[in-house]
Amino acid sequence: MNTEVMKKVATQFAKEFPDMDVRTSVRIGDTVVAHTKIIVIKKVQKTLTTAEKQAMKKAQDAGKVFNEMENLKSQPFRGVVVAMKGYGNNKKFVVRKIGADNVGVEKIIPLFSPVLEKIEILAKGSPRRAKLYYLRNRVGKSALKVKEKKTVAVPKDASVNPAA
Repeated sequence: MNTEVMKKVATQFAKEFPDMDVRTSVRIGDTVVAHTKIIVIKKVQKTLTTAEKQAMKKAQDAGKVFNEMENLKSQPFRGVVVAMKGYGNNKKFVVRKIGADNVGVEKIIPLFSPVLEKIEILAKGSPRRAKLYYLRNRVGKSALKVKEKKTVAVPKDASVNPAA
């Protein structure tokens, strides 16, 4: 019973999030760019008259749907994954970056949310801790430094010679 439910949920998630493998491969210590959707609020240049306000209220009451895609934009947030919280559908990750005037900014982003457009993993990290909260006490470039995973590059034309 439980396996059937889990399979249904997994297929639903695969349809909803085509970049599922990237979302599940995010780990602590990785340098990522998280593209999140934000709503842009456009300022009204003039004050509305009472007739215009009433017309807008009538349109909203009638259930008229305004095109909200014009008001959405993608905002990248680049930083180091400091922590992972929750499990399953409720999984969140904390990204930390150094903003203007060397001020640290942390953002909690739900992993399986339509707000998160896409994730780009720029560098893989291999920390020795489960939470990297010690980065909060660091200043400058050292605040974003996490030991990177070593990858061994083997040339394609290299032949393997066993030791004699």
